[in-house]
Amino acid sequence: MSTFVGPHEGRELQLMMAGEKPLSMFFEPVQSEFECFPEEQFDVLVAEGRLVKNVSFEDIKAPDGNDVQMRRVAYALPGEEWRIKAILLVQDLYDSLVPGWRPDLDRVIGLLLGYQREDIEDFVQSLGLHAADEHTVPHPAATRSVEGAKSVHRE
Repeated sequence: MSTFVGPHEGRELQLMMAGEKPLSMFFEPVQSEFECFPEEQFDVLVAEGRLVKNVSFEDIKAPDGNDVQMRRVAYALPGEEWRIKAILLVQDLYDSLVPGWRPDLDRVIGLLLGYQREDIEDFVQSLGLHAADEHTVPHPAATRSVEGAKSVHRE
């Protein structure tokens, strides 16, 4: 399993406050005893009009076969709201395809989240894949999620 940590990991709020990150997205269980990200601090910026927030819910199958309700929380800088719709569309596409990890779609997700292309390729390389691997491959970590989620972790 990869131990790669992206350059935004744990710094999403700081980067968004500085206007250096256009979008952050978190994916966590609705019933969680852990704080996956500082939601209250993000929401202060939403109340001030400095960020836009979107929350959606979905059910996924846990490894034990039970359904788990998850929530996807996205924050965008004003003027970058289009990224929320775009990343949700890419996520829907991801979920509609054959199970497995899609380097091509993860590259799009990385760009929408504001990562540099070099950092995205470092992530792909950390999984032992190459830029030419544009087909569906089993995900080395056996899970796919979005930045900031501690229970199902992408970076």
